[in-house]
Amino acid sequence: MAGSAGRRVVVVLGCVLAVVLLVGSGVLGHRTSVLIDDVAQLTGGIAATVVCGRTARSRTGSERQWRVLMAAGMACWSAGMAVWAFYRSVLDMPLPTASVADVGFFLFPVFAVPALFAFVGVSPRRAAAGARHVWLMSLLDGAVVVGSLFVLSWATVLGAVVHSSESEPIEFLVAVMYPITDLVLVAMIVLLIAIPTIAARYRSQLTLLGAGILMLAISDSIYAYLVAIGAEFMPVLTDGGFIAGTALIALAAATPRTVDNGPSTYSPSTYGPSTYGQEPTSFAGTDSIAGERTQMLLPYALMGAIGIVLAVLRVLTGTLDSTVIVLGVAVVLLSLVRQMITLIQNDNLLRSLTLARDELTYRAHHDGLTGLLNRSSFDEHLRAAVNDARAGRNSAILLLIDLDNFKSVNDRFGHGGGDELLIELARRLDRCVVEGVVARFGGDEFTALVHADLDTGRTTAVRIAEAMRTPHEIDGHPVSVGACVGVVQIGRTTGVDPDDTAPRTTGVDEDELMRLADRAMYRAKREGKAGVYGYDAVGTLSRVPMDIDQDNLGTKPKMVAGEPDPARLMGPPTRT
Repeated sequence: MAGSAGRRVVVVLGCVLAVVLLVGSGVLGHRTSVLIDDVAQLTGGIAATVVCGRTARSRTGSERQWRVLMAAGMACWSAGMAVWAFYRSVLDMPLPTASVADVGFFLFPVFAVPALFAFVGVSPRRAAAGARHVWLMSLLDGAVVVGSLFVLSWATVLGAVVHSSESEPIEFLVAVMYPITDLVLVAMIVLLIAIPTIAARYRSQLTLLGAGILMLAISDSIYAYLVAIGAEFMPVLTDGGFIAGTALIALAAATPRTVDNGPSTYSPSTYGPSTYGQEPTSFAGTDSIAGERTQMLLPYALMGAIGIVLAVLRVLTGTLDSTVIVLGVAVVLLSLVRQMITLIQNDNLLRSLTLARDELTYRAHHDGLTGLLNRSSFDEHLRAAVNDARAGRNSAILLLIDLDNFKSVNDRFGHGGGDELLIELARRLDRCVVEGVVARFGGDEFTALVHADLDTGRTTAVRIAEAMRTPHEIDGHPVSVGACVGVVQIGRTTGVDPDDTAPRTTGVDEDELMRLADRAMYRAKREGKAGVYGYDAVGTLSRVPMDIDQDNLGTKPKMVAGEPDPARLMGPPTRT
């Protein structure tokens, strides 16, 4: 692939050299040579536009961005060249003056500057900002950089040269704008090549693109020199840089896709979708951040330089050129627009980060299926309740709830039906606990922390058991399950359990509390299920009276009889 690309470069540059030598030899006559020269330049510009545009479709990330921007820049350049060729080849004007063609030529660096910035790569901040924001900011950066450098050039040297030149001021101004803007591009290329990672990733593309811009800059500089000395015509041979430059830009766009084998700190799963394509271009941390900061700070650094230079000139001369004032105000306005867009985008990013942080915080403390607190979050509440009880501040009741025969619901209706029932039972449980917190402990077990005295806690446990057995319809079938509840008061001695020989105290630690609540809950299961057992005020474990027939409650879920549905059993497991 590399050898094929090298042969392509040699062939194209050989053709360019042949055309330049042909038109510069004078064999064909001046008029024919000018016509071939203009056609070659226009053909090169159109070819670069088409190649950049077509290759951008199959690229992603930064490789797509710089090609799209260069396609726009070369389209403007080609439009200007079409007007220029019309003046020279059709109207036979010896040396074109300032015309509408220069508008197209001057728009080229406005697109080329952000195209070069694209070689820095896609960072998390740029990816999060969105494609529209990045494109707009890149174009504004290009306009601010070019405008700032022109203001500095005019205020220091260019203005005085124009006023003292024998050429028409507007013609001279237009001429010198070309090397100034090209100098910006060449300086940026040198800066990018100095960044090792960028040079390694985009060596072929950046080398060809830089060589193409350098060729354009050479011919622009020659044109500016000829205008400055008042030359009556521009030798056709000096246009060789325009022909070679456009050809090199087309070759840069046609280079094979870059393969990055180095480390990457960016992934679309972390920072969202790519800004410019379906797959982002990875970037190598420090170099990318340095390049991005350069892009962010460069316009403001140039504005600061403008301010310093203008202040010095104002002190030394007492006046400022009106051209400097007008262009300086324009650059400042562009920078203010840029800053306003940046502030709005930063505010949006801050809101997004806040929402993402709140979402992560919620997920870290809540069960994904029922929306109740999860086990780790409940442990924090229980720990706080134990500390309060030890300090004598508040009393609380710990409840451990386990559903009876819940597996039969999954067997009959699948895990989807089981999930639906768990969600409904979680809602009922949350409504039953007025003062306190409720959590899903895991599977079909729940816990609750009631901030109340023992009697209120026992009443709440009975209310929970009764609420759990209310039938819920799944796929048109009424289903009810019972629940066993263990009750423990935090901070009270439980006395002696009939199955144990040593007294227990609920004021030891959270693990001991959970073991006691688990003992009470399983005591209810052994006694026929769907019951409430707890430790009373003197520490005796006993059944809590209920208004329903506990002997026949909740032993079986009420549902249509039949074998488990195999199709339902293929559903995903219950989320915990």
